[in-house]
This record gives sequence, C-alpha cells and structure tokens, in this order.
Amino acid sequence: MSMPVEVSDRSYRRLTRYAVWSVVSLLVALAVTAASPESLWLIAIVMGLPLLPAIGPFQAEVALNPVLDDEGRRRWRIVLYVLPWSMTLYWHRYVRR
Repeated sequence: MSMPVEVSDRSYRRLTRYAVWSVVSLLVALAVTAASPESLWLIAIVMGLPLLPAIGPFQAEVALNPVLDDEGRRRWRIVLYVLPWSMTLYWHRYVRR
C-alpha cells in the first residue's frame, strides 16, 4: 500500500514557478505564432528550452503521487515529457494546495 506523500514547501514553490512559466511560454508562443506562422518551430524550441529543467521535478512528483495508478503515472510521464506545457494542467490538478 502506498504512503501519502506531501510536497515540501520548497518543491511546491519550484513546481509552481515551472507551471507558471509553462503557461506563459505557451501564451507567448501562440501570440507570436499568430503574428508570424512561418516561425512556429523556432518559437516552440526557444520557449520549450527553459522548461527542460522542470521535467525532472515533475517526473518525481508523478512517481510519488498516491492518487495515480500505474497506468495514470505512465500517461502523465509521457504527456509531461512530450508536451511541456501540460505541466500547468498537472500542477493545477494534483499539486495545487
């Protein structure tokens, strides 16, 4: 049986910063893409690079999440890695206090 684990204050602040950055980068990427659609790939790379350090803490949070089953963990790990902007959704659904 899994033991419920609470997110420490330090981790909570870090995950919150990453979640905010992910939604801001998505909004900026969408706004710039609307103005200049031919540079979509460049915008996605530039806005996604700062989110690379966030993958580890979110993957650790998924691994320790007592609410998720194995299938749910597998799905969230894939989604967080492939779509870094989904960090905000995960934060809102599972981390937010």
